Amino acid sequence: MAQSNSGGLTVNRVRIVLLAGAALFATSLVAGQEIGRLDLADTHPRDRIRAPHGVGSVCGGGSGFTPNIEISVAVVSLDKASYSLGEEVAYEVKIQNSGKEPIEIPWTPHLGDLEPTESSQSYTFLHGAVSLTFTEADSNRSFSIYANSYGSSEIPGSLRKLLPGEWIFVRARQKIETYEEWWWTKIKDSSPLNVRVSANLMLNQVTYSPGEKSDFAMDGSVCIPLVTKLGAPSDVVLWPATSK
Repeated sequence: MAQSNSGGLTVNRVRIVLLAGAALFATSLVAGQEIGRLDLADTHPRDRIRAPHGVGSVCGGGSGFTPNIEISVAVVSLDKASYSLGEEVAYEVKIQNSGKEPIEIPWTPHLGDLEPTESSQSYTFLHGAVSLTFTEADSNRSFSIYANSYGSSEIPGSLRKLLPGEWIFVRARQKIETYEEWWWTKIKDSSPLNVRVSANLMLNQVTYSPGEKSDFAMDGSVCIPLVTKLGAPSDVVLWPATSK
């Protein structure tokens, strides 16, 4: 008499269900690695009332220090492939934690929201600068424009933790400006000038000290060293500034 194999079929079905569930779980982990989108395209950020009269800057870690924070930064999109000097560029950048340590990302364009009400109080904040860099290949000369964000552990929601493997998108919009005469001449003579555009991220811990008198107020800035992997650059062309 033939023996029933319903038990074996049941076990196989259970295995299939478990494997399918594991696959769905793994997929959800991969899809869930984006943790947010930071919009820095606001052209009117709220600045602080009490600006410093001096800035001191050093890079953290000291001599022989090896950074242990790794990130990957890439330009995701540009709104056009051709720009004139002085024109606004809208762009999006992907920043991913490609290392093994968590990273705190400043999450507001409004530095004024971090300033304490008491004018004699010092305070510390995290400053992030997303740079968009334009490089001319033959000379290897470049200039950058920056989108800034800020955050403080004292202000809920102004910092976002980026765990290993996670990423964010940053949207920004700035005018393409450079104060180097070389660029103005080169772009005018080339009409247009082919350049490559890449992105980067800089992080600084800043402490504001009011000083005994308002004229002595200072920002003390310490950079947070990063090991950065840059994505492939985008090709664009630059034209001379248009006359109004």
